[in-house]
Amino acid sequence: MSLYDPERDRVRLAGRWLRWSLRWVALPVILGIFVSANVDFRSLPLFGPERMSAVLFLDGQAYFGHVDDSGENGTLTLRDVYYFKNSEGGPTGVAVGLVRRGTEAHEPADGMRINRDRVLAIERVGNGSAVAQAIQVERELMHASPGNVSLNRTTVGTPSALAAQRVAAEHDIARAWSAAVDQLRKLNDLVLPVTKSEAQAITEKAVADLRTVRRNRLAAIANELGMSAADTDAYVRATDPVLEGQSFANEPAILLAPDFDAIVTRAAELYTQVGDAAAKQLTEPKPTPAPTPSARP
Repeated sequence: MSLYDPERDRVRLAGRWLRWSLRWVALPVILGIFVSANVDFRSLPLFGPERMSAVLFLDGQAYFGHVDDSGENGTLTLRDVYYFKNSEGGPTGVAVGLVRRGTEAHEPADGMRINRDRVLAIERVGNGSAVAQAIQVERELMHASPGNVSLNRTTVGTPSALAAQRVAAEHDIARAWSAAVDQLRKLNDLVLPVTKSEAQAITEKAVADLRTVRRNRLAAIANELGMSAADTDAYVRATDPVLEGQSFANEPAILLAPDFDAIVTRAAELYTQVGDAAAKQLTEPKPTPAPTPSARP
């Protein structure tokens, strides 16, 4: 008589429990995820590229990122957030600049929770749009990884996209430099309270200072790209002469990645400081010497 009882076999029992779990637990959960109105199956890695959204507020502000909308309360969550700043009249030629949220004084973390009653609309951001490309390059500058497993994998900028943004930042710096030099030359066309030789000396000193700012901002680009000190020096020496005398006035404006935009914006601010200091020296009247008192008899 055999002592083997198939009803007590551990392998058979484990198989029964596994089949029961798949049938009554795992399968309903998986099906629930795919049919739920709150989860879009196309956002999964197997079904398409990154899905970035633009959340448009009633006050006109726009935020960009990954929307987490559970539909269970009065808020939705936006992660990996970027937003616009006003850059009208700035060196990039674009009316807005892109800012990466998280650099503010309070260092916000863990996403941005938004009240639904403030939202006007939620729209898809095209992966080939200027906003998406600038964000992708910013991720490359931050050495971000798309990750191997994610419900909505992030896209990192390609080397060609990074190179295009670098060149655009260089040309923006050069464009702002040319504008600052032109402003100094226009001042020299006026009737000034200083002599021509004094005006020339002041202007030449200011132009030299503007060149120093330009070189330093190019070095900042190199540092952002992770170049070594030697490579940074070689990059600045090679790039700066190419920018000399170039206005790049007819080039199309490009929305820069936030870190590149910050470098260009800082260049414009420093150019303004140098120009204002020179303008003050050129236009400020010399103090009239006090008359020497005459001796009384």
